[in-house]
Amino acid sequence: MSFDTEGFDRNVPLPPELKIAHIRKAIGYIERETTDLVDVYFEQANVFSGLVGIFGVRALHSLSPYKKHKHPDVAQQRFPDLSLGGKLNPPSGQALGSKGNTRP
Repeated sequence: MSFDTEGFDRNVPLPPELKIAHIRKAIGYIERETTDLVDVYFEQANVFSGLVGIFGVRALHSLSPYKKHKHPDVAQQRFPDLSLGGKLNPPSGQALGSKGNTRP
């Protein structure tokens, strides 16, 4: 494995047009926006991970070429959370899910 100084494995392929810089900026956004919600983690870790996933969608939508699904019911119910350019039925290689996880 070839990790850079920020812990990214450069051998893992990214979806088209998604760059490590987008991911770094999204991580920074999520960390800033969820700082005041850390107490939720200690009360309901599963709720906190859901919130992190939501902030991940917001971050990637605003900071990358991947956009939230245009139909709100679909966006809340099933994969994908985001697609390249906001396509309604993207091929799997141009779709992203944003998930928070409490595991390392």
